Amino acid sequence: MEDFENTFMGKLWYIVLSTDKRSFNEYFSEEHGVTCDDDISDKQIFLLCKKLMDLSEVTIREVDNLFYFKVEKSEVNHFKEAYAILETTMKG
Repeated sequence: MEDFENTFMGKLWYIVLSTDKRSFNEYFSEEHGVTCDDDISDKQIFLLCKKLMDLSEVTIREVDNLFYFKVEKSEVNHFKEAYAILETTMKG
């Protein structure tokens, strides 16, 4: 299992809440009355941070870069998996 610090949520927390020390759930609940379920997606938490947090331009760029890197990486992995399935199917 991956350490929290190495997950998308962990990296995002470090960028936007590490000086605050609250969790995303505590922050959004106390500041905005929004409760985050355990199954909240990375995209949902990304959008909540961008829309509800008063982030500086520098922090917004860091958050965007983190999210877009994650999206690009997952799309590349998806393409590789699809290609491998296609290649296996064509050999048979």
